[in-house]
Amino acid sequence: MWRKSVPDRDGFSLRRRLLIRLFGALALLAAGLFAFVHDYAQRAADSAYDQLLLAAALSIADTVRVEGGGIAVDLPYSSLNILAMARRDRVFYKITAPDGGLVTGYEDLPVDVAIPRGDRSGFRNVSYKDVTVRVAALDRLISHPQLSGWVRIAVAQTREERDGLARTILTNAFLPIALAVLVGAGLIWLGVRRALAPLAFIEGVIRARQPNDFSPIAVPPPAEVSQLVNAINTLLARLQGNLNTMQVFLADAAHQIRTPLASLRLQAELAADEPDTEMVRRSVARIHRNAVEASQLTNQLLSHAMVIHRSEALEPKAVDLASLLAQVVQRAEAVSEDAAIRLRIEEDVAEALVPGDAISLHEAFTNLVDNAVKYGGLDGPVDVALAASGPGLRVEVADRGPGVADAEKGRVLERFGRGGAGAGTVGSGLGLAIVKAVADAHDADLTLLDRPGGGLIARLEFPRPTTAVKRGMVPVLLLAALLLWSPREATAAESLHPAPLAAAAGAALDILRIDAVTDLAAMEPLIRDFQAVAPDVTIVYDELTSRELYERTVAVESRADLLISSAADLQVKLVNDGYGQAYVSDATSALPDWANWRDEAFGFTYEPAVIAYNLDLVPPPEAPRSRDALIRLIRENPSRFAGRVATYDLATSGIGYFFASQDSVLFSQFWQLVATLGTARARLVCCTSNVLDMIERGEVLIGYNVLGSYARARINAGARIGIVLPEDYTLILSRVALIPKAAKRADLAGRFIDYLLSERGQKVVAERSVLYALSGTEGEATSAGVRRGTAGPVIPITLSPSLLVFLDRLKRENFLRQWHLAFQAP
Repeated sequence: MWRKSVPDRDGFSLRRRLLIRLFGALALLAAGLFAFVHDYAQRAADSAYDQLLLAAALSIADTVRVEGGGIAVDLPYSSLNILAMARRDRVFYKITAPDGGLVTGYEDLPVDVAIPRGDRSGFRNVSYKDVTVRVAALDRLISHPQLSGWVRIAVAQTREERDGLARTILTNAFLPIALAVLVGAGLIWLGVRRALAPLAFIEGVIRARQPNDFSPIAVPPPAEVSQLVNAINTLLARLQGNLNTMQVFLADAAHQIRTPLASLRLQAELAADEPDTEMVRRSVARIHRNAVEASQLTNQLLSHAMVIHRSEALEPKAVDLASLLAQVVQRAEAVSEDAAIRLRIEEDVAEALVPGDAISLHEAFTNLVDNAVKYGGLDGPVDVALAASGPGLRVEVADRGPGVADAEKGRVLERFGRGGAGAGTVGSGLGLAIVKAVADAHDADLTLLDRPGGGLIARLEFPRPTTAVKRGMVPVLLLAALLLWSPREATAAESLHPAPLAAAAGAALDILRIDAVTDLAAMEPLIRDFQAVAPDVTIVYDELTSRELYERTVAVESRADLLISSAADLQVKLVNDGYGQAYVSDATSALPDWANWRDEAFGFTYEPAVIAYNLDLVPPPEAPRSRDALIRLIRENPSRFAGRVATYDLATSGIGYFFASQDSVLFSQFWQLVATLGTARARLVCCTSNVLDMIERGEVLIGYNVLGSYARARINAGARIGIVLPEDYTLILSRVALIPKAAKRADLAGRFIDYLLSERGQKVVAERSVLYALSGTEGEATSAGVRRGTAGPVIPITLSPSLLVFLDRLKRENFLRQWHLAFQAP
């Protein structure tokens, strides 16, 4: 079988191959360095943030104690506030008793972290709430007469911030490496170009040669291409030899053709001068015989040239030898009337293929059969056979002619070589030479054998046939199954809120469901103005308490697309526990950092916690301007303020507990203030509106930590109420909007959030609602107006995991216990 040793590629370039390999090696080196730096960056980021996790666990461990026969923990505010420094990370924790029971925290958080021997802490990546979190576990020994053993404190954090730090380290560390790689690539390109310059010189030498100059290249080549130059010199020598052979062939062909042509001319001249009709007839017969000989010689010369050409540019294809031999035999039977030709093909090779050129093989088989018919067709049948020969195929053409003597078998395979038995028979001496050229081109062996009983066998053996492809195979078509769809039958319209805020008449109906803790009266101006911008949206607004909103969302019982609540801590917990979904827009990206957590919780108002008082019973100069002033005022006038100060009942008021927990962090005299309120038998109520009602009726003189937006609404309605923005610090609450994970119309919820944060929406907040706008510079009910209204600092409550501290069960119980003790409540 003929086979190419080098693939034929257009534009093959040694420079390109060399550059590809060198650049490939450089790329592998860069990839290795990238993997190393990536691993280092990850370990460095883990190390940095692991210290924060461990610090949070240590701060919690310091508060672990035995109380009432069990483990008690007073979760410090600093523990989660440390982790809140990683702004995008969610935080989880769990404390387990020596017996493995839950003390507090997330019950399903995995805490089985291996701690190295001799150490008290360990770290591990685990999957929790469908995300990967980093867990730090710390064991603390508790030794007490009632209880002893190891308490495990586990603090976990998602990996957003540390992965971001790892990417930053990777970028900064790998950038110089990448630049070095690029510079190295440039140097490699330049070096390869300079190194291959001698090849360009040799190319110029070869191009400058004359077409007939086949002398060796005399330029001393580089050692690396010396073999190539030697091969070129060898090729030139072969070309010179082939040229000489062609010249000899042309000379022989001219000589062979010249003889019959000269004979034809002579016979024609004699016939022209011959008066005897019988002699003219004989001359014409001789002229015809010489013309036939010349024609056959010419055809054979052309066939030989064709075979030589095709063998040099052979494109092998699968050739069916059985079919080809049948065609040759059919042609031979048509032109040789008296000769009997028999074709025999064995069954096991009836569909065997060989790689080759069908035209050249057809010419070779035709010459073999024609020779057999010419020299032995009248002495017996010509047998053509196709059979297996070991791993290959064998073609034999046998006749009963005079055969070829052993001494002549080599010569008859050469051009114009004829055996002695062919004397007197018209022939060119090229037939077997053509067969030999075809056999060599197909890596086949041609042998001439004596046939038992007389005659000659010409045998062609093809060594490596390919396996035939069975005919009649029909391609299998894979039919795709049709998915049948049938629309769901229309169901009855779902019941809406009893008073939905409908879209404009005739507009397409899109329904946005909002669960909110804010009164509809406060939000309605915003909703109506939003519908002016989006007239196709109907809003279903459901008022809930902050606890109801949280519990319905966790239980996945809410159908809301948007949640709005002043209980920022519960909103943060919903996001932290995976019940929110991210939304990013230009409006949300422009929020201050404290009002946007993880692109899931968005603050859109700026509402101060104020001290409210009755203007008729407490003159403005007497109104306390700070918490310390409130303590002194009550203590100096115990009878006047006994039972006439009001604040929230922390056990029932979510906003009251939220404000009190933040006061306990910011105000060093917080428990002193609580004790003062308890001594004064302060009135404890659930809601801001109740505090304002009692102030307006004169039942109480002062209300502490009243929500400023509600107090401003009463003042605008004509109530004789004054408000003070405390000068020691003013707490700022922002109502928080988030899109729940189960929202069906998150797109509408996002549109509403963008409206709330837009310049138009904030203007409506400041001018037409009772709320305070987060942005804006004009008017009292803006962030700028709040800052102008107090001489002290304004402290917005940051949306972060630190708000989860006071939601801890044990922390809340301890906090409320101290509160109740101050008020002597059961």
